[in-house]
Amino acid sequence: MTQTLRRCWIGSLVVAVILSASALAQDKRENPKPSALDFTTTLLQGHSYLLSQDEAGAVDEILRQMREAQDQMRRARDDNARNQARKRQKAADDRLVAVLEKNANLKRISLQGGKVSPSIFGPHEMVGDTGALLLRVDNGGEGTSFSAYEINESRPEGRKVTWIDYAPNGITWVLLGMHTLPDRKITIPVEFHSPGAEPIRTLIEVAMPPVGRLKLTVLSDDTGKPISAMVRITSKATNRDRKPSNAVDLTGQFDGNGHNSSQRPANIPGRQGGMWWCVPEPLDMTLPPGDYDIAIRRGIEHTPIFETFTVKSGEVTDTTYRPKRWIDMRKLGWFSGDDHIHGQILSDDDAGRLMAWLVAEDVHLGNVVKMGDITRTYFEQRGFGKDYRVINSDYVLSPGQECPRTHDYIGHTLSMNITGMVRDTDKYYLYDYVADTVHKQGGLWGYAHVNSGAFHVHRDMSVNIPKGKVDFAEVLQFGNLGTELWYQFLNLGFKVTASCGSDVPWGGTIGEVRLYACLGGKTFDPDAWFEAVRKGRTFVTNGPMVEFTVNDALPGDEIVVKDDARLHVRVKAMGQTEFSQPEFVKVVKFGQDVKVAKPSKEDDTEIILEFDMDAGYGCWLAAVTKATNGCHAHTTPIYVRREGLRWWKLDEVDPLLAKRLDSLRQIEGLVADAKSKDAIALQGNQELKQLALQGDELLKRVEEARKIYEELKEAAVKEKTVRERSK
Repeated sequence: MTQTLRRCWIGSLVVAVILSASALAQDKRENPKPSALDFTTTLLQGHSYLLSQDEAGAVDEILRQMREAQDQMRRARDDNARNQARKRQKAADDRLVAVLEKNANLKRISLQGGKVSPSIFGPHEMVGDTGALLLRVDNGGEGTSFSAYEINESRPEGRKVTWIDYAPNGITWVLLGMHTLPDRKITIPVEFHSPGAEPIRTLIEVAMPPVGRLKLTVLSDDTGKPISAMVRITSKATNRDRKPSNAVDLTGQFDGNGHNSSQRPANIPGRQGGMWWCVPEPLDMTLPPGDYDIAIRRGIEHTPIFETFTVKSGEVTDTTYRPKRWIDMRKLGWFSGDDHIHGQILSDDDAGRLMAWLVAEDVHLGNVVKMGDITRTYFEQRGFGKDYRVINSDYVLSPGQECPRTHDYIGHTLSMNITGMVRDTDKYYLYDYVADTVHKQGGLWGYAHVNSGAFHVHRDMSVNIPKGKVDFAEVLQFGNLGTELWYQFLNLGFKVTASCGSDVPWGGTIGEVRLYACLGGKTFDPDAWFEAVRKGRTFVTNGPMVEFTVNDALPGDEIVVKDDARLHVRVKAMGQTEFSQPEFVKVVKFGQDVKVAKPSKEDDTEIILEFDMDAGYGCWLAAVTKATNGCHAHTTPIYVRREGLRWWKLDEVDPLLAKRLDSLRQIEGLVADAKSKDAIALQGNQELKQLALQGDELLKRVEEARKIYEELKEAAVKEKTVRERSK
């Protein structure tokens, strides 16, 4: 809750406060009376050190009961239901008061007679530069109220008065939290306010213990040398995050977009989630004395570290951590990437910050995309192509683009390994122009956000996938694997490689989902990595690892058979206990389960699934694994084609084609709408204006796609006849 403060002068313990009546009224409006739920949440989450272990357990249960009562009140539809919810809340409030009355840190004061009695001046010893006072304020009479305040004592100038509300009658429980306290004693002027009463002024002195010093080094498990890592340091006393002194400042990379903060959330289940800082090198910082939880991550191939250390006043705590690899996918020929990183690179300093982040997450190739809409570009780059790659050993930042991208029309596209930005607003809706130009540059072109189908990406996919212009589609993002739209195209017999990307800064952190590409026995090289993606030698994951072969084929390969041949399928799913332990692994054919395997023992971290199957009339096969924490891995398909036939889900061709034709009709409707509005002097909307101008060319592409679908419909009829004859 934001604390209302006013500047004041302090001298000889006398506080002269200058506050206008209007300012007081404004302050009052800004300090709504908190509920017992607010009070309890703040106490438990921010100042639980005030409670004993037994009290903390009891308050945690009371908080649960309060939330249930609040939910019951929210769902109440009549007076009887609301009264039941109020009774439930009152019972929880009473239980909270019973716990607080026995608390050893409680300060009991009375405000009767217009003064604070007994004095609460202090000094009060804080646990560090954060602390709190728990006050029982008695104003006489009956009633129970709650107030909770959080004061930030980082004051650039002057002094400020802390305003505390108390009830006209009864007991007011006050939690006064203080943060960013200096390393010394300070005096805080306080005013107690109640409707119709004169403010009661007092002073509170708090004292902070002398700080200690933390020296922290994270070592690479490969070299034993210091390396970047994602770090979280949390005070056990106050449950507050402590920013590492040398955390990388990423805010300048984001153009103010997305989650524009250097503290990055990780969209990963369990303890690996939450907020993290990128720490590029050993740090040396002061900390208040006390116990701290530290968490260290170096991407999903390393086991994260969760430990506790202690800082003592005036002493140095020197700690070194070495996150261990539970697997080294490089030795298996697989190198990780992230196809969707937004970040400005206009200087070596920009490059250094993003590289530190890439290394901290142990992602080997980052596609750093300059983003565009029809009006402008964002996340500027100093250049494209090999000369502008940023290389640090086997970590590479490669400039790419997310453009064209339309929100309400035909979707977002991504390009990788380009030699120049491909952008022409006069052709903005002609996505094939970008695809063709990117391919001429030797790059890769595909679609973003396919996992969610966001921004109507299905529309342009329906235009350009049947023309063979698409290399990849993002099917895993923000921790969510979404295959429905992707499967629809695969089931029509189109090849589309599985890809994924974090989409930072809208996403949490680089590599929270990652694309693995198989280089085989080749040494890591960005060109070899891009070529592997072009071939479809990929799988996507946010935790578990997977190996998949059919006969000797890898993901992305095509197997051609002459008849109903036998196929040997092998899948191996791998993970680590808690963070990516496989719950099951399966092989899907046309998106349907063929075989599923589970661990033979509860603590198994590997599952192997191996079997033979008939090739039938052809199909696509992929391996999927899910971890016990909800993470997923999914391979690009291996395509099995029987000579003379198409590998597709023949019995569903008609409804699948109907979906694609509907997408094309939607585009036609968009163009018609834009032209209609343009006919009445459309102004001020560049997106609609350009859609109207480019509409005829876009409709030509739509018609070309429609003809392909019509040919597929005819081919399906013929193939059904061929299959019948072959029985």
